[in-house]
Amino acid sequence: MKKCRNLAAALCASISLTVGGNALADDTLTLRYNQWFPSSHWSQVDGLLDFFRQVETVTDGRVKIQPSAKPLAPPNRNYQAVTSGIADVAWGPHGYTPGAFPLTEMVEFPFDTVDAEKSSIAYWRTFKEHFQPTGMQEDVVTLAMHVTSGGNIHMKDDAVVTPEDLSGKKIRVQTPVVSNALQELGVSPISGSLVELREFLSRGVIDGTALSDEFVTGFKIDKYVNHVTRIPGGLYSNSAFIIMNKDKWDQISPEDQAAIRKISGEVLSARMGKLWDENDLKGREFLKAKLGEEYREASPELMDALAEAFAPQRAEWFNVANENGVDGKAVMDFYRNEIDSLQ
Repeated sequence: MKKCRNLAAALCASISLTVGGNALADDTLTLRYNQWFPSSHWSQVDGLLDFFRQVETVTDGRVKIQPSAKPLAPPNRNYQAVTSGIADVAWGPHGYTPGAFPLTEMVEFPFDTVDAEKSSIAYWRTFKEHFQPTGMQEDVVTLAMHVTSGGNIHMKDDAVVTPEDLSGKKIRVQTPVVSNALQELGVSPISGSLVELREFLSRGVIDGTALSDEFVTGFKIDKYVNHVTRIPGGLYSNSAFIIMNKDKWDQISPEDQAAIRKISGEVLSARMGKLWDENDLKGREFLKAKLGEEYREASPELMDALAEAFAPQRAEWFNVANENGVDGKAVMDFYRNEIDSLQ
């Protein structure tokens, strides 16, 4: 009888532990991150993946974000994947879905991104103050808004020294803003994702690309680049989001939501911008050492031609901003004043 009682007690203890273990497992919310970008790239390793580890830490393991083994959606369906629930968390450029986020084009104009960290802080504040109240991204929870470092002109065979050197060239571009402006200078813009860029260059589909230096080295396409024309402040910058599905966010306790908010928002936006600055500087120094005189600063003549080519795009953005419920000039002034206040 004693053995039976001991056996029964052990069985009860085992059941109790099993039930308790299931309860603990049920308390953990695991979210799916759409890993469409190379997982080994520094933007993921030092940026997103490190942020995910922080989320798990500040929530004591109650919230985990797990990168997908393969892309759950392509880059141009990244945002929609989160709203539809295909993915729970996503990061990516707004420009991959042309026309869907017209207000974000404000940060894509040339010459404005000298420091991506400070610009990202200013951008987050602009989003919270001016863009979010219009209903922008109201169908998701926005964890960060940041900019990338400024893009330069990277060419395979022919250097770009004067505006005329652009005429007739096929150049891969990332945003409609850049595409429309470069057409004014005779460029045939080619769209395509970063993962297609190596193939485009190796097969001669394009003559060059508008890209930041860190992507040239990070994606190991520097062997196809023999000439770089650096544009101070950038030929463009990318606007990027980090977002979460609203239904999944609502499953997180208020306490854990608050903990996640503390490490996201302006903090996470600045972190991503700073990573771009640091790695862009490394890429620039690498390309300078490799190319020597073929890494050149844009001439005043080229800068003037680019400014003139982009002028209609800037003017049109003010109209688009007004149509989307914001005072374009007031927003642009706010953004630039925030950048200046951080210098």
